[in-house]
Amino acid sequence: MSHDRGMESLAYLVVGLLLAQLALGVVPLVFSLIYRIKGKFANTSQVLIILLALETIWGFTINNAFGIPGFVFVITAALIRYLPKK
Repeated sequence: MSHDRGMESLAYLVVGLLLAQLALGVVPLVFSLIYRIKGKFANTSQVLIILLALETIWGFTINNAFGIPGFVFVITAALIRYLPKK
């Protein structure tokens, strides 16, 4: 019975870590969008993308499943932030 509870707790921990990575990925994306639309928070968006990239590297060292969400957000935020405006 306690084995089932331990596995359930581990599952909650893994889901919590993945949700935290998704939340951490949204922040640089939002700041990149604000920079793209309004031209504000240039340095903030750049620093947040770098921090997310470092967190993504950490995620890939743990397991590919932990690195993929961050990788998607890094690529998306960087494209929004650095692609030239038309």
